Amino acid sequence: MLESVRPRPEVRVALVSAEKGRSADALVVATGYLQSRQQARIGARATGRIQEINVEEGSRVKAQDVLAVLEHADLDASLAAAKATAARSKSELLEHAVEIAKVQRDFQRAEQLVARKSMNPADFDQALYLRDAALAKKVSLEAALQLADARVQEAEQMRENMFVRAPFKGTVISKDAELGESIMPGGMGEASGRGSVVTIADLEHLEVDCDVKEDYISRVTEQQLTEVAVDAVPDCRYKGRVRKIIPMGDRARATVKVRVEILNADERLFPEMSSTVYFLPNESEGSTKQGETRTFCPTDAILKSESETWVWLVTDKDRTKKKTVTVGDSKDGRTEIISGLTGGEKVIAGPSPELKENVLVKPTL
Repeated sequence: MLESVRPRPEVRVALVSAEKGRSADALVVATGYLQSRQQARIGARATGRIQEINVEEGSRVKAQDVLAVLEHADLDASLAAAKATAARSKSELLEHAVEIAKVQRDFQRAEQLVARKSMNPADFDQALYLRDAALAKKVSLEAALQLADARVQEAEQMRENMFVRAPFKGTVISKDAELGESIMPGGMGEASGRGSVVTIADLEHLEVDCDVKEDYISRVTEQQLTEVAVDAVPDCRYKGRVRKIIPMGDRARATVKVRVEILNADERLFPEMSSTVYFLPNESEGSTKQGETRTFCPTDAILKSESETWVWLVTDKDRTKKKTVTVGDSKDGRTEIISGLTGGEKVIAGPSPELKENVLVKPTL
């Protein structure tokens, strides 16, 4: 009864892993989370209220597919008016072309009459002025038509801004707004309007964003092959390759960020899933045979004395249990277990020297 009310000592636990194949020879092991190479929250380029949404979570879209439509009846009317103005300007220019042809012919006749001295100079000047005025008016009408066409393009673009389109091929992973809600570019919430309609991600090109300790970053190179274990898919190891080593360290955590692309991603993988990356040596450097299983334990969970080596386990009932083990080589903060553990056990990392058998503890990760 006293034990149930006494505060439990808090202990940090870690899992013992059983590795098969080349991952057992990993030069470095790092944890991280899956993310899409391309992921974006898609909003409209103009303010408006949602009239139509064409997708749901899980919908696959292609580039330029219409995801949603904002109300735009007023813009339809503006576009129709702009097109009518452009049509009128075009007809005025065509009509004026007939006028130009007439004054050109009158001017040519005037030139012939003047040459034969059958027209006085004043009448010739009048014909010349009419021709020049008609040509000048043509320039003005052409400019008016260009302006009308520009306004049509402006109205079309304003109307196009009411259509929310997919910028790249991907999958809708979240629906951020509903029918009838207002959308505002840069909106941050209900008070100012939604900022986006949906979030899409390219699930065909996933990568793991992981942190590698500074001490081991020299073992990682770009294009290095890896194996990736995803916690949500325990029966599969995915092939990976180092895409980028970010040239910036984290001073507080003493790590360097590395991005590993998944080469054979399937429909079971989604962004934000936790993953473990095994950075592999060259084929010639590997020693583990295919199918052979090796067990590894965090090095800081292993305790040694002159007579024995052991770890503290946490049982299913959150009680401590001492387990004697035989260990092999240590590398990258983990030690190979030759005997005593089989994989999947919860061990106490950095155990207190005062820890005793069968104590009720509070495990944390």
